[in-house]
Amino acid sequence: MPDLALFYFPAACSHVTVCALEEAGLDYDLKLVNLAKMEQTGADYLKVNPLGKVPALLIDGDLLTENVAIIAYIDALKPAAKLLPSDGSPRGRAEAIRGLSFCSATLHPQVRGILNPHRLTEGEPEPVRAMSIKLASKSFAYAEARIAEHGWWLGEWSIIDAYLQWALSVAVKGGFDTTPFPHLADHLQRLNQRPSIQRANEIARQARVTLGLE
Repeated sequence: MPDLALFYFPAACSHVTVCALEEAGLDYDLKLVNLAKMEQTGADYLKVNPLGKVPALLIDGDLLTENVAIIAYIDALKPAAKLLPSDGSPRGRAEAIRGLSFCSATLHPQVRGILNPHRLTEGEPEPVRAMSIKLASKSFAYAEARIAEHGWWLGEWSIIDAYLQWALSVAVKGGFDTTPFPHLADHLQRLNQRPSIQRANEIARQARVTLGLE
């Protein structure tokens, strides 16, 4: 197995990456990047990732960025963990990638617009937040219906379920009303019963303490 080092901030989507690494049972070094103090914009971190984002995964010293790519890599490295389960067909694989892309490309920017609208505009942030809430409501309604029908996003647990709940947690921090989505609330309870998620949550708690966030 390669040497892995993950650059991580507990409130960022890098938490989903930790969930993936824990589920896969891989050894990795965790390198904290304090986004609350803007360490991602400092010269030291920009030498690691010029985009100034987390997660970033060093694989034997070689950089891989973008969470979808990183999770796909972890899945390929440890396929027995079934982070992205499918029936092995091209269509089945595409369905798994579709769910991951929905969380990353659709939900992720929407919930960031709810929590941090000022980062998406040089003008008044409230219209951005209002539109983000409108778009996220539609997306979470779609997710609610899918979870109601299938139990898990793909009908069995996958890392998509962790990404979905991370996105919802960001929206909640921004004041998003989750009352219309009872199946997503039940989904979270079931997700948190999984040992890998419990370990990832404890890693996040310890990281917050180390970074002075609680």
